[in-house]
Amino acid sequence: MPSINLKVIADLRSLQSPSSPGFLAELIDLFLKEADAHMEKLRASAAARDAQVFERSAHTLKGSSGNLGAQAMSRMCAELQVAGRAADWSRAGAVLPGLEEEFRAVRIELEAEKSRG
Repeated sequence: MPSINLKVIADLRSLQSPSSPGFLAELIDLFLKEADAHMEKLRASAAARDAQVFERSAHTLKGSSGNLGAQAMSRMCAELQVAGRAADWSRAGAVLPGLEEEFRAVRIELEAEKSRG
């Protein structure tokens, strides 16, 4: 099963125009850069037991991944957001490795979409 909803990608691609042919590629690049930063914040805030930063990063990543069609990743972030709100570090520790794995799959699929132009 793909990590990216291709209908979302097709919808985003349809927003491209002759004046902005690289729109989707720019969105993907921005998402990957910001997602890397939020993944790092999730790791660091989990290690520091900083529930506020953890919850905020999970929330932001949930929205941006959902906007690019990474629905499983978005659902995992929603779980992490709840864990952060409750300072449930055991739950966070159980979900975070799966998010790391899902993000690797999302990155591969988005890079492939980017290369399709």
